[in-house]
Amino acid sequence: MIKTLFIAPYTGLAETVKKTDVPNDFDIDIEIANLEDAIEIARRAEKDGYDLIISRGGTASMIQEVVSIPVIHIDISGYDMLRVFTFIREMNNKVALVGFENITRGAGTLCNIMEYDVRVVTVKNGNDVSSTLEKLKKQGFTVVLGDTITIQEAEKVGLRGILITSGKEAVMDAYDEARRLNRLFKGATEQVDKYHHILQSMPFPFVLVSNEKKILDKNRLFTNQLFLDDVMTSGVWRLVKRAFESGHSEWGEVEKETIGYVVQVFPMVEKSIAGIIIHSSFNTLDKKKFQIHNCPVNLPIIGESRQAAALRNNLNKYALTDEAIMIVGEPGTGKNTVAQAIHFERFGQDYPIVSVEGSNNDLDWEELNRLIYKIQKGTFVIKNLEGLSHQAQHQLLELLNQMPKKIKVISLVNYSLDSKVQKGNFHIDLYERLSRYPLHLAPLRERKEDIATFVGHFLSDFHTESGHETLGMKKEAMDYLKQFDWPGNFNQLKNVINELSLTTSDFYIELNHLKEVLSHLERRDAPIDVVPSNRTLGEIEQEIIKKVLKEENHNQTKAAKRLGINRTTLWRKLNT
Repeated sequence: MIKTLFIAPYTGLAETVKKTDVPNDFDIDIEIANLEDAIEIARRAEKDGYDLIISRGGTASMIQEVVSIPVIHIDISGYDMLRVFTFIREMNNKVALVGFENITRGAGTLCNIMEYDVRVVTVKNGNDVSSTLEKLKKQGFTVVLGDTITIQEAEKVGLRGILITSGKEAVMDAYDEARRLNRLFKGATEQVDKYHHILQSMPFPFVLVSNEKKILDKNRLFTNQLFLDDVMTSGVWRLVKRAFESGHSEWGEVEKETIGYVVQVFPMVEKSIAGIIIHSSFNTLDKKKFQIHNCPVNLPIIGESRQAAALRNNLNKYALTDEAIMIVGEPGTGKNTVAQAIHFERFGQDYPIVSVEGSNNDLDWEELNRLIYKIQKGTFVIKNLEGLSHQAQHQLLELLNQMPKKIKVISLVNYSLDSKVQKGNFHIDLYERLSRYPLHLAPLRERKEDIATFVGHFLSDFHTESGHETLGMKKEAMDYLKQFDWPGNFNQLKNVINELSLTTSDFYIELNHLKEVLSHLERRDAPIDVVPSNRTLGEIEQEIIKKVLKEENHNQTKAAKRLGINRTTLWRKLNT
């Protein structure tokens, strides 16, 4: 049974409906209301569960704007036009027919065929009716044919109005159209309900958005577990924009004060809609399980040394091979930079880098496996590979065996693992899998000719990021800088240059200023510290931690990274 509300703009139409046989599959209620008065009735009908509404003319158009159920328009039939033309057949007055195109299109044709002397005028919207009637009155017209709006306005300007009524034939046609639209609407609604059920059943938080930054739909997991303000940040909307532009998935991370999320944005078949999946969350106060770098930039390999030139020349060979690459180098030699350069050489910015910390014993390998499987294409970087526990080594090997073929694998180690393998402290199968293409990075003490290049590079970055005015370093200062062995390599050099750029008031770093800043560093010919025999291991450990913290400007994240521990461990050691 089709529950139907018939809203008649005039009383005669309601009476016509009552006299018309109602089809057996319709349950009809009738209301008499016109224009704005009909809107509230229509809204209430939708809430009361009516399947559809039937009305006519401008009233039907206004109702259609405020309800989501189908609204069927009663058309003006040929019988209706013949009926009204019969009424005016004997009139000697000038007659005009004024209405919207749905009325005037057929009326004009009929007037031409029947040779009726009727001026047919089409209006675009209701606001044009009054001015059109005023013009007709000035032209000597006295009678106007039209729908309810036209007749009401005609009375206001002093014209006789004759309503074009709808007969039984038009009402029956409306029932046929209502039946057809109801069937289509029910089918579409069932389809929408099915897709909405699928959306709600997804085992992860999901949200649909438009290219106009609007939330179109979201599932219960998103609503119950997340806050829109936490997830839908400007960074995520930038990912949405990139997904629309690139036509494929974009990955990223959202970080708030205490919680962060790993998100995937992908364009739908409908090009103006994108889906956002929240793959996992993490506590930003703890070390992350893994990191996703979306749209990685190209980091050039700079330097004038033989080692830098060889690295630039061979970068493409490492990028093109499908085998795993192992980058070996002391802390601070730029392993991450080289890994990102290899990724960019192979993938550009189209695919992400997923990186994990080998010393992190809290890795969820199953979650990581699911994430990489979903990404399908990109680079997987394992940092501090030597820090993996025996169990983690087995889990990583299992992960590599399931790795999609288009994932580039790069491992970073601080020293050669040969001795660990020989002693049985590192899984030989894992080592052989990851070390087929080794890449050794020389420490800064063997690349002294690169120091000047890196000093200029760092100063340029500091100027861009913080507006530091330091432009360069005097030659005697540069020569003095090269006398140090830089055990912390390029990271240590960068920290020193940053301090110099912050504390130097001149455009160029002078030798005396450099000596002052470097007074805590030992030159290469200075004696090596001897571990005091009267100190406990815990005391020595505390002293080292405090020294590293001071050198890192009390940045616990950087200090923990240098010490090879996570932030939680660092915090615990500081408070014991």
